[in-house]
Amino acid sequence: MTPRARQRGVAVLIAMLAVTVGTIIAVNLMWQGTLDLRRAESALASDQGMLYMQGAEAWAADILRQDLVDSPESDNLGEIWATELPPLPVDGGTIQGRLEDLQGRFNLNSLINERGQPDAVALKQFERLLSLLEIDPQLAGGVLDWLDPDTDVRFPSGGEDSTYASATPPYRTANMPITSSSELMAVTGFNRKIYGVLAPYVTALPAGTKLNVNTASAVVIASLSEMIDASTAKALVDERGNREFVDIKDTFQNLVDKDTMKRIGGTSEHFLLTATVTLGTNQMVMRSVLQRDRSGITRALFRSLGVE
Repeated sequence: MTPRARQRGVAVLIAMLAVTVGTIIAVNLMWQGTLDLRRAESALASDQGMLYMQGAEAWAADILRQDLVDSPESDNLGEIWATELPPLPVDGGTIQGRLEDLQGRFNLNSLINERGQPDAVALKQFERLLSLLEIDPQLAGGVLDWLDPDTDVRFPSGGEDSTYASATPPYRTANMPITSSSELMAVTGFNRKIYGVLAPYVTALPAGTKLNVNTASAVVIASLSEMIDASTAKALVDERGNREFVDIKDTFQNLVDKDTMKRIGGTSEHFLLTATVTLGTNQMVMRSVLQRDRSGITRALFRSLGVE
């Protein structure tokens, strides 16, 4: 090969290399530009979604206030707050939401009384609830240890700091009331599968909050007493339907003891709002625990974003 031919070959290789490098740089710039655009769109959608979800809270507060005006002596599943809001169009997407009565569930914080000691009535109900759901009732001991202020391990299924010290990463018990029932997944003996079965029937509210039997499920009602079996609970729920028990005292006085009777009622102050905003390919879910006081004012006690 002549020197001139070799020079032409080198020139072609250099040109090809230059084109290749230029293409790589151009593709990288386009990719970075696409990512930057996507980040900007996601940030904008996130800000816009938060505003829409705050609007959903305001919507829920207005509905709950009007409900208190219309029926101050009862909260039941036939009222407008219990109707799920279908997807509604908003600028760039849709929003939907639903309200649930948290006082229709068993309150985990009721397991410990104001003296920091186990509440025998609540403990028996929780054990019955676990049994009804085919979950080992001894797991209640672990929940008690998670909530109580002492460091004594309850036999045989309790757990204090020493139990969780070997976890990865290690952690300690709360030793105080919980803010979310999802904390159960951190309690010894519980896992995601067990929690998934139990989650629809439990909540975390201030201790002393009454159970609303007008919205409670058949399983929760059956947990109130050994005298209420599954068929009796279903009959009670069928009788109630989506309305209210005409006379709660008359309905339950022969089915539950006096201590339990003091813990049930027909009105609620605590509700769960689940709002879902879809903007393009972005979706945001917010869960807000709302408290409506007797004056009709509703405030958010707890918010969480994403899956539970």
